[in-house]
Amino acid sequence: MNDRLSIFLLCLLLAATSGIRSAQQPSQSQPRATSTTSIAPDTLAPDLPLPAIPASLRTPHERASYLLAHFWDGMSFADTLRSRNPGFMEQNLVNYLSLFPHAPAEARTRAVHLLMQRAEADKPAYLLLAELAEKYLYTTGSPMQSEEHFIPFLEETARTPLLDETEKSRPRFLLAAALKNRPGTTAADFTYHTPEGNLQTLHTTPSAPRLLLMFYNPDCTHCRQAIALLHDDGLFKQMLHDGRLTVLAINTENDHESPTRHEARPRSGNELPDGWTAGTATPTLIDNELYVLPSMPTLYLLDQEKHVLLKEALPEQVLARLAEESRNHPRPKE
Repeated sequence: MNDRLSIFLLCLLLAATSGIRSAQQPSQSQPRATSTTSIAPDTLAPDLPLPAIPASLRTPHERASYLLAHFWDGMSFADTLRSRNPGFMEQNLVNYLSLFPHAPAEARTRAVHLLMQRAEADKPAYLLLAELAEKYLYTTGSPMQSEEHFIPFLEETARTPLLDETEKSRPRFLLAAALKNRPGTTAADFTYHTPEGNLQTLHTTPSAPRLLLMFYNPDCTHCRQAIALLHDDGLFKQMLHDGRLTVLAINTENDHESPTRHEARPRSGNELPDGWTAGTATPTLIDNELYVLPSMPTLYLLDQEKHVLLKEALPEQVLARLAEESRNHPRPKE
């Protein structure tokens, strides 16, 4: 994201009563392109001009929503010097995506629909946009990674008449996975074996106000590292001790119909910390693809009613969420 848009975003969040014309105009060093036929790709203005926001739109959400809807107004997808230029499209898509956290979900969905519908004018440009959206919103490690922000792009590419059935197979697969256990929905119920060999379900598992659901493999090095990271965190241990947090660790490696007591326990060398609840997945969890398990461990943070708060989260994200909630809702002093 460039400095001009960074300044604009700051103004967007602070402004409450009037339009911000100065932040919306391109700088002298970045003039508007006036021709689409005589400009070489390496001399293109790097950014699309930001649209002027009506002064009647006062809240940050209204202003961000308007900007998203009109962000690409200065772009013609028939102008292949721009629409097929990876550097130009990438820079502007990053600027566009940086607005997503400031706009409501329905505004993001409408804006992506408008963008992808316009991009259908040129298939190579459409495919480039889809590729860049996946790079920034889906790829692990991207600072913009967000499944919720990626879903509107997947919905568009999964149904566009521009692509054939083979080309739509990947976005349809990714969309089906993204729609499972979305934040705000109730986590899919499943059955697991307790260490004693009994059957239990997620929804009937007694839970504190927060439940950390961890799918793991006993032989997984990353799992051991994640367990250690969580267990060593002071707030995490205190919440567990105070009954404000439940941890349910589901071993996905053993899928025996009637596991013995030993099979349902973590293996030696990867014992779970005291106070954590151990379980072993039954075959239906994997066979019915109730959860997408892209890597081990896979973590979900749930509330007491088993609503999803965090999906496929990193241990650091879980700890950050718990710390934020603890700051915002401190325990009353006894």
